[in-house]
Amino acid sequence: MNKLKFLYDVVQTLRDKEVINGVATVEVKKDQTKVFYVKNEFQKNLVTMQTKASITSEVNYEGKQVKHQSTTEFTKHCPGNGMHGMRHGLFRHMNHAGGRCGSIKDKLTKLSFVLGLLNNVKAEEQEDKTILVTLEVAELPEDIKTLLQERMSHAESDHSRGHCCFMREFCSIEKGKFSFAMTVDKNYEVEKIVIAFDGAQRNEENEQHLLDIVAELQLNK
Repeated sequence: MNKLKFLYDVVQTLRDKEVINGVATVEVKKDQTKVFYVKNEFQKNLVTMQTKASITSEVNYEGKQVKHQSTTEFTKHCPGNGMHGMRHGLFRHMNHAGGRCGSIKDKLTKLSFVLGLLNNVKAEEQEDKTILVTLEVAELPEDIKTLLQERMSHAESDHSRGHCCFMREFCSIEKGKFSFAMTVDKNYEVEKIVIAFDGAQRNEENEQHLLDIVAELQLNK
């Protein structure tokens, strides 16, 4: 199977959609205790850029517990086509990772990283004729870690406490393993995406903690 051609067809199929809807979730556990959870049931029109979202979040961090539920509807116009703005509809409270555009070196670093990931992607046909796309990364390159930490640290100052706890926990990761799995049907429609990360971190007292992050996106047809 030609991986690049397959991924191109998947992106083209998604680009041609006028409306996408589904459920996105993120769960963060620290030492097996859930510290952050968000669920977003959304519908986004990629032509009009109108988004409807029902968001539920839970935070259990530093001895404080907060639960929040809200429903929102908004229209956000972005330069370019609908795909450019699609990211705004999935996790409205979990984007805008810093306003800086970045240097040429930063852009080339990210491009090199992405090309390396593409080289390691696996695409295998399953018994039900769906295609399972997987990727595993045992260790992020140091320059990519630095870029992520810079952007997340910047974002931390601009968001709510629940978002900040997620950012703070992620920024303090020392090592870990990243995995990506995407299920695509025979018509190149994305059915499900699961991103998982498990690693270790040290706090200010130099105590080690285990951190597990799972993000899942389920798209409806």
